[in-house]
Formats: sequence, structure tokens, C-alpha cells
Amino acid sequence: DPDRHADAMEPVNQVFVDKSKVRRVIEAANIPYTYISANCFARIFLGGLGQFGQGYIPSRETIALYGDGNAKVIWVDE
Repeated sequence: DPDRHADAMEPVNQVFVDKSKVRRVIEAANIPYTYISANCFARIFLGGLGQFGQGYIPSRETIALYGDGNAKVIWVDE
């Protein structure tokens, strides 16, 4: 999420600054929007079914489901 990484080091910082500027223009224009942020590498995260700390292979016995089930999610197939 570019708005959370404004303190990143150059040259990456400029990418986040530019993305944040685009967001502010969209918001100021009152254009309906949904921001999709890649907060984790999908190939790694989905391969382990989102099970943090268990490596890439999920447990066969238990799976932890985070949240209350009402979140809207978009998965990106790489």
C-alpha cells in the first residue's frame, strides 16, 4: 500500500509517492474506486493457504481462518 510506505528509501520511495498522487487525484475527482494492493506475494501466500509461520505447505490437521468472513478479497493468479 503506497500510503503506508511514504518513508521507504529511494529509489523505491518515488514509486510510492507517484502512486499516492494518483490515488489523491482519483479521490478528488469523486470517481468510484477500489484499490487493490498486493500485500504479499500471492504465489507464496496462496500456496500455503495463508497459514503464517508454517512455511509453504499448510497443515493437514488444521487451517486457521482469519477475520470474521465478511472481508472482500481479490486473489491474483500469477
